[in-house]
Amino acid sequence: MEKNFEEIDVLELVYLLLKKWYLIVVCLILATTSAFLVTKFYLKPVYKAESTLFLGKEPGQIALSITDIQLNNQLVVDYRQILKSRRVAKIINEKLGVDIKEFQSKVGVTTVKDSRIFSISYEDTDPELAANVVNELADVIQDLAAEIIEVKNVNIIDIAEIPDVPISPSTKKNVAVSAFLGLLLGAALIFLLEFIDHTFKKPEEVERHLGLNVIGTIPEFEGGKRGKKKAKDQKVLEQQYLKNLIAHNNPKAPATEAFRELRTNLYYTSVDKELKTLVVTSPTLGDGKTVTAVNLAVTLARLGKKVLIIDADMRKPKVHHYFGIKNKTGLTNILTEQNEDYKVKITQKDDIQNLYIITCGPVPPNPAEMLSSNKMKNLLDKLKDEYDLIIVDTPPVAQVTDAAIVAGITDGVLLVLASRQTRIEMAKRAKKLLNSVNANIIGTVLTKIENRRTGYYYYYKYE
Repeated sequence: MEKNFEEIDVLELVYLLLKKWYLIVVCLILATTSAFLVTKFYLKPVYKAESTLFLGKEPGQIALSITDIQLNNQLVVDYRQILKSRRVAKIINEKLGVDIKEFQSKVGVTTVKDSRIFSISYEDTDPELAANVVNELADVIQDLAAEIIEVKNVNIIDIAEIPDVPISPSTKKNVAVSAFLGLLLGAALIFLLEFIDHTFKKPEEVERHLGLNVIGTIPEFEGGKRGKKKAKDQKVLEQQYLKNLIAHNNPKAPATEAFRELRTNLYYTSVDKELKTLVVTSPTLGDGKTVTAVNLAVTLARLGKKVLIIDADMRKPKVHHYFGIKNKTGLTNILTEQNEDYKVKITQKDDIQNLYIITCGPVPPNPAEMLSSNKMKNLLDKLKDEYDLIIVDTPPVAQVTDAAIVAGITDGVLLVLASRQTRIEMAKRAKKLLNSVNANIIGTVLTKIENRRTGYYYYYKYE
């Protein structure tokens, strides 16, 4: 998997986080809620009992010399080790039934530097047991000091009382830490999804992975819903499809301007060879090939070019939907007619001058065979003399062979890719299939670009 993180700048990372902010919110809510519930209902409260001791004079000793004080400072360290010893653990085990390993992990001895004061603490979920252990330890250290070190200078300042407030878990602390971790997890999840998202996002990625020029970038714009989301009511469906002809419906829209730029770039790519027939295809369904084909045809016609668009997608024809015309007869009838002098059924849009359409007609059982016939080639050769440009809309090239067949007999191919939708491996497969028939790929078009990241606010969206 090819990734180049050097090309991702800070602004892109920020945009990515803002775009998928909901993942951060979900992770934050899950983390804090889980922490709260676990803290409140699963974790048992832990109590800490503590006793303070002091190393003073031995019985009968009138005063302490400097040497005695220095010795006592050293004894504080010795007592600390004695309290944590296995011998003391066994004594507590015998008297209070505390497990030896558990005792050694929970007992604490705190010493103060350059001081003869030290404290003994013990933590347990049973506050009474914690206090009993500490008080027992205070007695034990007095006995062991006399037995082992032969001194009786350990004095108890504060005996351990039964604690009534747990030291842990802290609901506020756990929730705060979980919130921080939730934010990090959300950000990490976004970056992980970005890393494993093997689709095109920017024109630079298309050029790097495919080695093809991007001659058009089309922003998202409001259009009709297709596929699984299409309306069930036929009239509503027709209205939705008509919205996609944005070059005709809204000449001032940013997307329309993008199609004009595509039109200009298209002619710059064909200065050495006249472009008379152009196939518009894509690697997969939903990449925006038909939307690109019909809007490109409109912009060319408005420039004064005599344009013919042919719907050669004999599997799922849609060109007629975008222009709001009937699809009773069309390309299928032309290619199945035995009479060579059969009059081509061409529809002219009254409200769009210079634009002519050949719809698909009835869906045939053998699209590939029909498109590879001599009649198809002869038809294109015949129509070349009548039009400045013929645009042929075909099925996705990486899914069926129809597009590759037509691409082999036309002057050029425009490969349409959808930002954050077209998978790179499918685009590579599409390029390979087109190259296998020696198709002239004049460039690519990247549709559905989210231009808000650049500051140019395209608010239009089609699906």
